[in-house]
Amino acid sequence: SSSPDWGLARIHKRTLGELDSYEFDETAGSGIDVFVLDSGVNVGHTDFEGRARAAANFVDREDDIDLGGHGTHVAGKIAGKMYGVAKSANIHSVKILNKSGDGTMSNLIKGISHVIQVATPGKALINLSLSGPKSRLIDEAVSKLVNDYNIPVFVSAGNSGTDACYFSPSSNADAFAVGATDVNDKVPYYSDTGRCVKVYAPGSNIRSTWIGGSDETKVLDGTSMANPHVVGIAASLMSKQPSLSPKELYEAIVTKATSNMLTFTTTSDADLNSNLIAYNGIH
Repeated sequence: SSSPDWGLARIHKRTLGELDSYEFDETAGSGIDVFVLDSGVNVGHTDFEGRARAAANFVDREDDIDLGGHGTHVAGKIAGKMYGVAKSANIHSVKILNKSGDGTMSNLIKGISHVIQVATPGKALINLSLSGPKSRLIDEAVSKLVNDYNIPVFVSAGNSGTDACYFSPSSNADAFAVGATDVNDKVPYYSDTGRCVKVYAPGSNIRSTWIGGSDETKVLDGTSMANPHVVGIAASLMSKQPSLSPKELYEAIVTKATSNMLTFTTTSDADLNSNLIAYNGIH
């Protein structure tokens, strides 16, 4: 099919080349619930085909809808029919960020607690396209999700252009942190890097679903855009191998990734980085 976005094509190819077309599995992510802890989701967007729902809202003085757009963009890249990687997965919006993209630690903990209460282990995973200061409380909550409840957690590396190990939840070894790449297989200046980043994925100039209507789209940059590419790959793998533990799922994504294609611009020591770009090829 023709690709509506270069990122979808890039994760289906081993080498950088023609990015106008790609192969995909229409059933990818079938039966898998992806919990998007973010600014909400425009669940009425046509690209979700009714597979998105507002599951919980922990933001005071805002209703369930996405007023900022960030969560909708992320969700569309995970599971949109046109813009998504796992085109049959279900999206559960857990609103923890306000329209400005700001949130509190307590709301993140509430969001995680909600997932623990309602998710089916082995059939659910979490997208956290957010980053903040090191927090033992957040790290303990994420580790509990993964180790006690069998729910994988994927997080954006962060956009500070420094070491992802300085932040939570990207520094947590029980989470899977994702950095960003651009259309030339370069890790852009903004993407956090380092040993805490497991793989990299397309994050610059990414088009996905948006707010303001049922068919709006927008182009954004950031590790927040890279992370949902990998969440889509994870949902696809889970739908085919439901017995995978979170750590086995993480290892499968790392093993499947394409190695030694990336150029790093934000560090003088590339040896500190995992030179892996996420791969979701049919073959």
